[in-house]
Amino acid sequence: MTVVVSKRDVGVCRQEFEIEVPASEVDAEYLRVARDYRRRARIDGFRKGKAPLDLVRQRFGGSIGEDVSERLAPKYWQRASEEDGVQAMLPPSVAPVQAVPGQPLRFTVTVDIEPEVEIGDSRSFELPQPQTEPSEAEVDQLLEQVRLQRSTWVPVERAAARGDRVRGRIHRAAMPGYVPEAAAEDADNDDANDHRGPATHDIDLELGDERAWPELTDNLTGLSAGQKAAFDRTETEDDVERQRDYEMEVDEVLERKLPDVDDDWASSLAAAIETVDDLRRQLGEQVHAQKVEQAGQQRTDALLDRLRERYPVTLPEAVVEREALQMARSYANNLARQGFDFEQQQLPWEQLMEEIRPQAEKRAHASFLLDRIARDDGVEATAEDLERALEIMARGRNTNRGRLRRELERDGGLEMLRVELRRDRTVQALLAANAPPEEPSGPADEPAAEGDG
Repeated sequence: MTVVVSKRDVGVCRQEFEIEVPASEVDAEYLRVARDYRRRARIDGFRKGKAPLDLVRQRFGGSIGEDVSERLAPKYWQRASEEDGVQAMLPPSVAPVQAVPGQPLRFTVTVDIEPEVEIGDSRSFELPQPQTEPSEAEVDQLLEQVRLQRSTWVPVERAAARGDRVRGRIHRAAMPGYVPEAAAEDADNDDANDHRGPATHDIDLELGDERAWPELTDNLTGLSAGQKAAFDRTETEDDVERQRDYEMEVDEVLERKLPDVDDDWASSLAAAIETVDDLRRQLGEQVHAQKVEQAGQQRTDALLDRLRERYPVTLPEAVVEREALQMARSYANNLARQGFDFEQQQLPWEQLMEEIRPQAEKRAHASFLLDRIARDDGVEATAEDLERALEIMARGRNTNRGRLRRELERDGGLEMLRVELRRDRTVQALLAANAPPEEPSGPADEPAAEGDG
């Protein structure tokens, strides 16, 4: 017997179902709930659990009816979705309703469903095949980075040049309009007054460092120890631009000294390295590993792009909104881990959500297609996948795997983790089906020469 009374479209990929529960089911569930209320109810004149059932129904009829509805609605929605073949993308919305004994229960469910798309059996896509073998130039570049990391700074008796390190002091003049007497009296605004007032700070910077003010590099270049230079800089105070004067004095100029690339230096880097050739070989392996990782990401990104191009769909608005919200929360969590103070600083959430939305649409689209392919191909995350992911997450959160599992189970995160792992497996299967052909390593069947082996 069908439980779906009616169904209609109420938006893009959104349907509304009217579902009916037979009166016999309502009465049976109503009796079970009423008996449960009687066991727990305290009614004057009766021992706990001994009040007449009719009195319990009379006293708690409204609450019993709501509880009956809350119990029956999920059960019959599940039956209706199986009956109609509904593939919901989000939990359904059930309109409030109250069961009445002796009457069928009718309730309305609104649900966002999967868009219609026919995904064929073809799993072939044109994907890039990035080169992963390291070039000599790439190894040279990494070797130069190692030399820079192992370099030393030595004082020199000459003018500073770009790339040199300069130590000294910088004197900051007061902001125009700054009144020292007023600053001293304003105890509640010390930080702001300190920012406006004069100050002297030590400097120790590499000329040309992109993190430093360009004015510092420009004015320190050409100075020797004991020399001074002055410059002004435009700064904003209360949305008003003002010029502030600075003076610098140089105590010391240092030059970077790079180590010579020889076997002695190479062997000092690690026990497994004895010669420059050993070092270059190890650096080549590092470059190769980086390029393999980058190539994998490029192929994954290209795969998802090809999927979206081949199977365009319009997703329910709520699905895109959920994806954007998850991305925003992840962004906020990353800021919090970096020490961002949400109480002191306000994030422009509306602007952030607007900027995130295009990427959220792409991610939601790709996730939907991967879920469909996983379902069609029978792809599932294994128990080993789950345990390995939990172990990695637990280390990242500085907790143990058991505690993390319990936390995820409480808020539904464990099932979401399974979904993500299933999507990862689906991506890997698609990449494997589109793997680039292996380079021939030589004549495999050529017999060995006499004396070999």
